[in-house]
Amino acid sequence: MSPTTYKPSQQTKNSIIQKAIDLFNEHGTAAVSLNALAEALGISTGNLQYHYRSKEEIIRAILEIMFNDWNAVYQEMDTKSFTMDTLRRTLRINFGLVWKYRFFYRELNALLRNDKILAKRYAAIQEQRLAEQEMLTRQMIMSRGVQSTSKLLRNMVLAGWVLSNSWLSYVESTGRAIDETVMDDAVEILVQFYKPYLEKLS
Repeated sequence: MSPTTYKPSQQTKNSIIQKAIDLFNEHGTAAVSLNALAEALGISTGNLQYHYRSKEEIIRAILEIMFNDWNAVYQEMDTKSFTMDTLRRTLRINFGLVWKYRFFYRELNALLRNDKILAKRYAAIQEQRLAEQEMLTRQMIMSRGVQSTSKLLRNMVLAGWVLSNSWLSYVESTGRAIDETVMDDAVEILVQFYKPYLEKLS
C-alpha cells in the first residue's frame, strides 16, 4: 500500500506512545532510539516514522496526553466541599501522574533545552496551570471566608508547583531508589506545606 493511500491507525499511534513512555521511564529518553522503539513494538522503523518522524515528535505528543490527564484532575475538583482529606487525595492523583510520566520530570530541563517547540508549548501549559491552580485555591479560601493576598496565593501555588516538578530530581540526588513510595512522601510534605494556609478547611 502506498504512503498516499495509507491512513495512520490511532491504535498504532497509541501503542507507540505507550511503549515510548514505558521505555523512556525505564531507560531514559537518550538511551531509546527510534530503531529500539520500533523493535520493541514489532514494527519497522519506517512504519514508526510514518506516525512520528522523530523522538521529539513523540515526546511532544506525550506532553499533550499529560496535559489532558491533568485536565481531568482539575475538572473533578469540587472547591466548595474541599477538605484536607480532599487535598490529600488530589495530591495523590497528582503525584500518580508524576510517576506515570516520570521520565519527563526527571529529564525536564534537558528536554526543554533540546527542543524549542516543546519548551514553548510547556511554558504555555505551565502558565495556564499556575493560573488555574491560583484560581481554584482562591475559590477554596474565599468560600470559607479566609482572606489572602494575591501575592501570597501566587507564591503558595508556585512553591507547590516547583516541588511537584522537581521532586524526583531531588530524590535521585540523595541516592535514594526511585519507586512509588517516594510519591507518598511528596504528598505528605505538600499537605504539611498547605495546611497553615488551608487549616480552616479541616
